[in-house]
Amino acid sequence: MISFVDPERYRLMKATGKLPSPKGVAFAIITLLQRDDFRVLELVRLVQSDPAIAGRLLKFANAAAFGRTRPIVSLQRAIVALGSFKVRDLVIGLSVMHSHKTGQCAEFDYTSFWSHSLATGIACQELARFAQISSEDIFTIGLLTRVGELAMASLYPDEYAAVLIAARELQQDLATLERERFDMDHRQLGASMLAEWGLPDMLIQAAYHQEQPDVAGFPDGSRLQTLTHSLNFACSLAEICMADEEARWSLLPGLLTRAARLGVGGDALNDMVDRMSRRWREWGATLQVRTQELPPFAEILAASPPSLRVSAANPEQTGKAAGQRLQVQVLGVPAAELPTLMEQIEQLGHLPVLLDSTPEGLKQALRQPAQIVIADMSMPGLKAAAFCRILRQTSAGKETYALLLASPESEGHIVEAIDAGADDVLVKPLTVQTLRVRLNTATRMILLRAEIQRERRGIMRSTGEFAVAHKRLLQDALTDTLTQLPNRRHGLDFLASEWAFSQSNALPMAFLLLDIDHFKRINDSHGHPAGDAVLRQLADLLKRTSRGEDLVFRYGGEEFAAVLPNANARAAAQIAERIRAMVEKYDFVWEHQALPVSVSIGVAPALGSEKDSQALIQAADAALYQAKNEGRNRVIVAS
Repeated sequence: MISFVDPERYRLMKATGKLPSPKGVAFAIITLLQRDDFRVLELVRLVQSDPAIAGRLLKFANAAAFGRTRPIVSLQRAIVALGSFKVRDLVIGLSVMHSHKTGQCAEFDYTSFWSHSLATGIACQELARFAQISSEDIFTIGLLTRVGELAMASLYPDEYAAVLIAARELQQDLATLERERFDMDHRQLGASMLAEWGLPDMLIQAAYHQEQPDVAGFPDGSRLQTLTHSLNFACSLAEICMADEEARWSLLPGLLTRAARLGVGGDALNDMVDRMSRRWREWGATLQVRTQELPPFAEILAASPPSLRVSAANPEQTGKAAGQRLQVQVLGVPAAELPTLMEQIEQLGHLPVLLDSTPEGLKQALRQPAQIVIADMSMPGLKAAAFCRILRQTSAGKETYALLLASPESEGHIVEAIDAGADDVLVKPLTVQTLRVRLNTATRMILLRAEIQRERRGIMRSTGEFAVAHKRLLQDALTDTLTQLPNRRHGLDFLASEWAFSQSNALPMAFLLLDIDHFKRINDSHGHPAGDAVLRQLADLLKRTSRGEDLVFRYGGEEFAAVLPNANARAAAQIAERIRAMVEKYDFVWEHQALPVSVSIGVAPALGSEKDSQALIQAADAALYQAKNEGRNRVIVAS
């Protein structure tokens, strides 16, 4: 249940002129689509008046996520392909972003806000198929899901700055502090704004509850619950994109749990995050929103915690290190010091590998670094700090323990080397004891990293297994056992959401209710196993003959139902008649015996005047009853 801002208070807030709102073309589009008699050409002319918006809509229409192979070059075709109301929602989001990239609240990071919002929108597009919603719709709500925070900063810049400071310093819930200070929170204000702009109720519900999806109370497996969890997961993906290396590590467990809840795991998650990161940067460049490079997600999962990189040995690590023989590359050490160092490495139980200081030797060290690299800060051809920086940019080099050797006169460059990525620096001359301590430290670090990586791989396997199991259990809960069609619960939930979507977007839809004629005779004459066989065969036939966007489900007993998006009364009647004719001609068989089967179908097209989706069910049921009374094996369209 959404708690909106009191209407009178919201009116007064709007009157201040400070509340974020769509401007210019976006506002004109909202006004146009409030008319029942608007024409697409009027919408095209409005969009054409703003070249920036027109270009972005064309980019959206041609995005890979929409599955079109031929590019769309006509703005009118792009608008028709997207749909007028989806164009409205996209333009609202882009307009609010363009008009509110800066503001007066000193503690509100406007740049990070829009960077996070864009990342959330892109992540939402990647999750569209899981959320059972179009990628255009879910992009818009992802972009605007935190718009209430922006509104708070715009309305009360000084007071909200104090709230933001308190939330950071006291580690308290932002919404709780907002309610204490303003008697409302950003979720309420955001929902009120989205409702005023005409976004569909289902999207507003998801945005309102996405911060705490588990307490929203939505039915398990419902489209609204899945959409809300998808939005929550998209926000978590955006946090990963925004975070630095250290913060990213701590965010991963929660992200993996959210992914598993949606049935996303393994390679699918890796591909999704990498694709989302790439598109985030592309759209950031287009919309002039700051983004940053993200390593491949597989590397993020496999990396060890940044905090494990240390610059000094722990006193407890001076003992013998677990008998682990490691490869140690030696690079740039002066010839006079080299034999002693190689011998010491051997004595300590490791395998020294000498690389020459030529450009080729440096390339090998950077391309294929060993577990431990010892390099002299005076090595020719490359400064030690530059060597460390390049080393850390490679996936293998990030895990290498880099130990530098410094002469007494080069001590001033030690801090520079550590900042560039060296794990430790030793000042010459070396003693065996000093080298032992450092190599033991390196060995323990490498073993610890390897153990963490094994644990992380185990977590990933467990997450993937949980994702598969959760998806299977959810599928079982929403599937009729006998026919393997969606069950009544799933079907009615789909009907309710499709009806709400068609109402808010002025799109046609219809509902069919289908009943097997004289089904009791089949059971009485041939037994219930024969009746079950007929139900299964009919279910298979309905699955094969339905359109891709339709949902056919078992309503109960010998009754089936179908939700037909984008189908007006005429199309729905044609679909129903095709089903009736195919059932009449189909060879139903039980134990090599043919069973004649026919169906009666009631059709209820959405007229726009229904109170809710239940009214469609009642209309289809009444039409089905009429079909039965008029002799069965026929289609009746509800008037």
